[in-house]
Amino acid sequence: MGAMHKLLLVLFLSALVLPCRSQAGEIDWPRVKSARIALFYPGVVSWDFLTSEDHRLGARMIKSGRKDCRNCHLAKDGSLDIKADEIALGSLKMKRTLKPFEPEPMAGKKGFASADVQAAYDGEHLYLRFRWGSKGAGWDSSARTPDRISVQANKSDPLFRSNGCFITCHNDLTSMPQAPSKKEIVEHPAYKGRDAVSLYSVHAKSSWDRKNPEADSMRAAGLIDLKSIEFEKGVARAVDGWVFEEKSWEEKAGFEGSGEWVEGYYTAVFKKRLGQAGKHDVALAEGDVFTISLAIHENGAKERRHYVSLPVSIGLGSGADVQAVRLKD
Repeated sequence: MGAMHKLLLVLFLSALVLPCRSQAGEIDWPRVKSARIALFYPGVVSWDFLTSEDHRLGARMIKSGRKDCRNCHLAKDGSLDIKADEIALGSLKMKRTLKPFEPEPMAGKKGFASADVQAAYDGEHLYLRFRWGSKGAGWDSSARTPDRISVQANKSDPLFRSNGCFITCHNDLTSMPQAPSKKEIVEHPAYKGRDAVSLYSVHAKSSWDRKNPEADSMRAAGLIDLKSIEFEKGVARAVDGWVFEEKSWEEKAGFEGSGEWVEGYYTAVFKKRLGQAGKHDVALAEGDVFTISLAIHENGAKERRHYVSLPVSIGLGSGADVQAVRLKD
């Protein structure tokens, strides 16, 4: 075989391996490997539950740092060993207090969901693409509440790496079992007239109205980037925020979000710039590994009534649960 033929063969094989862009500049997603993320309905499962006697051995493992949720509940094939269908029905009870995991079950609520994720990057951006089956209620012009996919992300905090969004979920959040009254919240000086307790990091507060002494020193590593795409009346909208002392939203999204609902499936694409990031964003570069936790709200679901995933690691050219592939220019 001549040198020119060898060169052409190498180029041909490279084209088969490396994902590329179409002539319109869009990513050729069918050529990017997909991974499936299992999600479940948690009911009132919170950080308080995970570290309580209601969780028994699991609580001791989490508090000691010896194991996390994935060690006990995530199988090698990606399935979850969680009785989420029973949680959704309201029939599953906690081990010690015998309180239901879902005190207010919703008719027809399923325990499990799943989403396919693809990850790619180039010299300037990271791209995350999610696809999941849905009735598309938020996409329908008659829906009152948008459907939404949210991604919490962090690169530095070991507790988030192990337990994901559960470190931001607590028994005293609005709609949770020990939520304070609206009057208590409004009258609290830190809430400045707001009437709901939102997500907050376990590093920032010990309860809705008490700051942790270590909060200031933990902020840099423990701040959680929050990015959402909302689907409402045929439009996908990017919403950008963060979680620490509370869940807060930026006035303008610092990423590009797009998506659609077609033939029973939502597709959402997050496009985030690499390199220097805003003070509430995770700064990413080639070779980095970071952790995400996924939440999907649909069919009018508000507040805690969503599906969540266990933590998922994503690597930009590095080993992880999901390895983002470098795009061929």
